[in-house]
Amino acid sequence: MKWEKDIYENVRSGITELLILHLLCERDMYGYEIRSTLTERTRGAFELKEAALYGPLYRMSSRGLISSRKELVGEKRFRVYYHIEEEGKQYLAYGESQIRFVFSGILNLMDGKD
Repeated sequence: MKWEKDIYENVRSGITELLILHLLCERDMYGYEIRSTLTERTRGAFELKEAALYGPLYRMSSRGLISSRKELVGEKRFRVYYHIEEEGKQYLAYGESQIRFVFSGILNLMDGKD
């Protein structure tokens, strides 16, 4: 159906940054690693295309939530690793509390609880 994509994107759009930050709390990661880990750990609920990953990474970098560094892989190829900064950890903590609060309320409503 036409609206399925709209709902899919609306539900995921604000959460993507928080999920990426959550992964970066565990260790520094490069783009493909973030994408594949996100897909695996969410059991396919979050499958990002490459282009959909780099927008949030650039936005978070410009806001000082994450930083990046290039590492040489092989003889001529570089890999960009992303690292969560202290500001990103604070952002993540607040975001996670808001997600838990909002989704708890949503589940109450959907389950017919008062």
